[in-house]
Amino acid sequence: MIKFGLLKNKIKNFFGLFSWEIGVDLGSNNTLIYLKDRGVIIDEPTMIARQKKKRWTGLSAPKSKKSGPIAFGFKAKEMLNREPKQIEVVSPIKNGVISDLEALESLISYYLKLVYEIPSKYPKIFKPRVIVGVPSTINQVQKRAVKSVFLNAGAKEVILLEEVVLAAIGIGLPVNSSSGLVIVDVGGGKTEVSVISMGGVVVGRGIKTAGNDLDNSIINYVKMKYGILIGPNSAERIKMEVGNLNKDGDKKTALVRGRDLESGLPKTVKITEDEVREAMAMELTKIVKLVATVLDETPPELMEDILKRGIVIVGNGGKISGLASLIEAETKIFTKVLDEAGMMIIRGCGELIQNREILKQVKLVSGLKE
Repeated sequence: MIKFGLLKNKIKNFFGLFSWEIGVDLGSNNTLIYLKDRGVIIDEPTMIARQKKKRWTGLSAPKSKKSGPIAFGFKAKEMLNREPKQIEVVSPIKNGVISDLEALESLISYYLKLVYEIPSKYPKIFKPRVIVGVPSTINQVQKRAVKSVFLNAGAKEVILLEEVVLAAIGIGLPVNSSSGLVIVDVGGGKTEVSVISMGGVVVGRGIKTAGNDLDNSIINYVKMKYGILIGPNSAERIKMEVGNLNKDGDKKTALVRGRDLESGLPKTVKITEDEVREAMAMELTKIVKLVATVLDETPPELMEDILKRGIVIVGNGGKISGLASLIEAETKIFTKVLDEAGMMIIRGCGELIQNREILKQVKLVSGLKE
């Protein structure tokens, strides 16, 4: 029996040489793709630019020929709020859930096409196996939608795993250990707080407050205080330049350029780090309350591990200055932000692709068939 198992693994490994193994962190704002033995090869915004669809049907509807997408990723994001009236820039995923299935299929097909253009020692004649990170709060219908996107794009097998579990693996938490860890995943469209143990979620909750809501809070703050209207890209730039963690400890400022609501003319003002924190305070409080709620529901047996390990913040939204200190002040538990917080989920995908034994254990805990 043991010999048969070894032979089976050898056959799998041999045929694996002729197909790609891919890991995908499908975020609301950014999509990252990991390739076996190559590392992270794609890190681009989850955006697509295309011609606007006709809004009505019937005899009176304008006749328009179907055309493919115009731009993907960074090129599409550069066009946001600058595009001509015939073109629209779409984010196919909102709050961790697919909002435009057709746009997401086009985006994933484009990225997989780029993957297959990468030169390889062995010809990739078989369809790829894909591991995709999904929020733990989505339902079965939404999971089937994600699966269908990758299958239609040319995948042979699609394995869906919770993003917080992948993040825990990326951090280095052993999947065969019963020790617990609290992970706060602050993304672009949603925030998840989960207690992870043995490669699975013990307690988990999520809210739709995340990076995009922080951008909107900055837009509203500048509008109310200075009477200037700015766009989402400008708000994101302010958040990244001023609102993110500052290792030097110096107070930062940023120039804000927008349209004066009173005169309608361009106007420039200077905004400080304290003002950015004030603008984001209400949204950050919601995340802190979510952490407290999850800790309240955590089994007491795991509390000792949590006190030893602390709370770990992952995701690009976790780099916001002051979030870790707010959580620590509320929970009295040491809270830290990892250096490459936005890479933990895709690192977890890479670890599972490189190590089949860990993947088997995680699939067993998740209830997935081998």
